[in-house]
Amino acid sequence: MNNPGKVIKEYTKGAFDLTKRDQYRTVNELINRSVPDATYYALLILSSLIITAGLLLNNTAIVIGGMLVTPLLTPILVISLGMSVGEMPLIGRTTKFVLYSFLFVIGSGLLLTLVFGPPSEFTVIDNSVRTALLYFVVAIASGVAATFAWIRKEASEALPGIAIAVSLVPPLALIGIGFGTLDTEIAGFYFVIFALNLFGILMGSLIVFTLSKFHIAEKKIKQKNEEIVVEQHLKKISKELNEE
Repeated sequence: MNNPGKVIKEYTKGAFDLTKRDQYRTVNELINRSVPDATYYALLILSSLIITAGLLLNNTAIVIGGMLVTPLLTPILVISLGMSVGEMPLIGRTTKFVLYSFLFVIGSGLLLTLVFGPPSEFTVIDNSVRTALLYFVVAIASGVAATFAWIRKEASEALPGIAIAVSLVPPLALIGIGFGTLDTEIAGFYFVIFALNLFGILMGSLIVFTLSKFHIAEKKIKQKNEEIVVEQHLKKISKELNEE
């Protein structure tokens, strides 16, 4: 009988072996898609409203639709990319607007709850170590799958399904709903769920970038980040000149 470990190793051999060209393509596409431009914020606003409304209506289908729209996953993968090579400027720049995005989603949940009232009932999740660990396992697997789908174009069809598995925006919206109903216990509980998901996704993504040897593309990552920073600075100057 074949050794199961050997069989798995044979089937996965080469899965994480990328050419420099594929690494550069991944770096360009990921960083370009994680720029906080008008498209990013439009999708963030729409997904926040859809998901929060779905939660207030207790409608799972609406929540799933909103999860397909949200742009939050891509910049989180970029943070992992920066971590894999120790590119602090990229990590800092991306983390800054991701944190703003998190606060916006929480604010949306709070605002819609104040305007339309709380949901008829909260979806109660078993508050146990087992549940927390299962969420963490799902988050790690989602981070691995999402990153793999980015580095391997042939697996990109899986991204919509991965977006549904990644539970980031719903817990944030539920934190806002908790604040809107003055229920700090609910807000605190879903903050833990969110934190586990975020940490798990970062870990899973970092594993893939490390196995795929993205440290080889360190110079390209640094160069691409500098290009984005310069481009954003020029846009800011151009906007200020137009306003004068």
